[in-house]
Amino acid sequence: MTTCRIRLGRDAPARGIFEWAVLDDKGSVLDTGASNLSAPPITGSCELVIASDLVLLERVAVPAAQRKRLSSALRFLAEDSVVPDPERIHVAVESAPAKDSLCVGIIDRQWLAQALSRLERSGFAARWAWPECLLPELAPRAWTVVWDGAGGFARTAEVEGFALDITEDGSAPVSLLLALETARASGLAPERILLRSAGQVALPDTQRWSAALGIPVERGAPWRWMEARQRPKIDLLQGEFAPRGSASGWQRRLRRPAILAGALLVIGSCGIAADWEAKAHERNRLLAEMRAIYRETFGENAAVVDPPLQMSRALAELRLRAGQGGPADFLALLAPLADRLLDPARQRIDSISYENGTLAVSLQPAEQMPPGKLAEELRAKASIQGLSIRTEDVGSGGKAALRLTATAAAGR
Repeated sequence: MTTCRIRLGRDAPARGIFEWAVLDDKGSVLDTGASNLSAPPITGSCELVIASDLVLLERVAVPAAQRKRLSSALRFLAEDSVVPDPERIHVAVESAPAKDSLCVGIIDRQWLAQALSRLERSGFAARWAWPECLLPELAPRAWTVVWDGAGGFARTAEVEGFALDITEDGSAPVSLLLALETARASGLAPERILLRSAGQVALPDTQRWSAALGIPVERGAPWRWMEARQRPKIDLLQGEFAPRGSASGWQRRLRRPAILAGALLVIGSCGIAADWEAKAHERNRLLAEMRAIYRETFGENAAVVDPPLQMSRALAELRLRAGQGGPADFLALLAPLADRLLDPARQRIDSISYENGTLAVSLQPAEQMPPGKLAEELRAKASIQGLSIRTEDVGSGGKAALRLTATAAAGR
């Protein structure tokens, strides 16, 4: 996939002449040129490189709690850094490494609108716009200065840089000297300066610069804007100039984690669905097997509605016909109660009733035993394997009485 990168100088919108480069998906330059783009090399999305003298990069103090409310006031936040009316500027923002501060990029609003409109008429839709001074790589503990023969620009930090003033005799720019003095005062001065030429431009005398700036100045490899592979953090196409249908900066950073989370959700859902399908298949297989066993046992013409329930009832009926008692029979319920709970010395049986697999025994405590104590004893002994026993007080009119209700435990 190829991409068109276009450099915008100060007079590009008025003259309609743009420097451009076509890059492949690895960032290698395939073609370059300068034209009015009446016959563009490619159309569609493009990247913009804004000349360093058109963008002012500043750091402003902003409490972290107030950042979410600043989207409509960015122009006035940068008012102290610019001369024009705040309404005439466009401000892009990016978080700064220091706490309670923001890095802002300030550009002429009308100029940017005119440039984007001119490119749109040529078939381009700008997706990103980066300050040129943030494109060169930063060497460790060094500033990078790109020299174009009379001036250029300097990159001093990840989202900080500035344009150099014009010098005719090759001397060190005053703006660079002032920036170094400010950095020394704040304890952020670099250990060296890496001086690179813009294309084939001859570099000034580095020893002369070192003496003037009080810091080593080293020669670096030539730099070309179309070969830059690093994408700066700050994008000037924010707010009203944000590409249609594009996400904000934090949304773009969250896009990949969101895609991964969505993929994991889909994979997890597919796994759950597969497991559910396997369990449903196993359930259907077991039900079919139950139906087959039921018909094999009770005849092919037997109606099968609920195989487990019908099989349980049929088994109980067969046991009854064979003379085998079931767990819900009268004797099967009474025997454990008589062995474990009923004691003629401590209580007296008033009545015994049996209906639909439930045995109810009404008791009265012996005269010398308080009713409450008898109830506590019965509840403490009421845990009998295979039975479900409930103890309740049924006394009335000052008469003490208890009832034991026993049924066969579920699943027995």
